[in-house]
Amino acid sequence: MGLDMYLTARKYFAKRDWKNDIDNPEFDAIVELAPSGLTKFGEYAGINVEFPVAYWRKANAIHGWFVNECAGGRDECQPIPVSHGQLSTLRDLCKSVMLQPAMAWDTLPPTAGFFFGSYDIDEWYMEDMKNTVNMLDHVLSIIPEGDWDWQFTYQASW
Repeated sequence: MGLDMYLTARKYFAKRDWKNDIDNPEFDAIVELAPSGLTKFGEYAGINVEFPVAYWRKANAIHGWFVNECAGGRDECQPIPVSHGQLSTLRDLCKSVMLQPAMAWDTLPPTAGFFFGSYDIDEWYMEDMKNTVNMLDHVLSIIPEGDWDWQFTYQASW
């Protein structure tokens, strides 16, 4: 029980590669993974595939940032769309706090909540900053900014 936090990346695979005027082999490969007959009545132009790309546990300052900056302060465990630029901003804020811990209360303050973990700026907090930088550096290095086939979503469970 407590604050579990997930970042997913979703990619859209079109049925047709219109640039090359051929059926999209990636789309066909994904459809092959579906149980036989599942798509019998589904005539669609594409498929979304979702990948888990980051996970946090009780990193309440990170959760607070997503809620305040990406969801307008609404915290109802709802899926929250997040842009590539917003992930870059969060990563940079975490780096700043790691370099100047005194900035933490003004930059990424702990967020209170039911079983959200510690509200101290301590070694656990700093470990959350480090883990966030590592995860976001990795994700952002793989999915380039401006690749509109990819979308990110943050969601927490508590």
